[in-house]
Amino acid sequence: MQKPKRTGRTTTRAPKADKNLTFSYKRSGELRHFITEQGSILPRIKTGLSQKQQRRLAVAVKRARHLALLPFTQTV
Repeated sequence: MQKPKRTGRTTTRAPKADKNLTFSYKRSGELRHFITEQGSILPRIKTGLSQKQQRRLAVAVKRARHLALLPFTQTV
């Protein structure tokens, strides 16, 4: 008796990001690449960032939002 094949979902990973990539809340134009049209931060699997880079990205986006350089949400 054979086991049934597992049909897990396939994911497409983004290419690995540069190790020396830095984020600053002052450069809101660069941060816009990492947020969706609705204003949420993209997950690691889509951005290709490491865990440390993703945490730093989240902090930079939150600081830019607090200073009104980025919107919290988009009006639909």
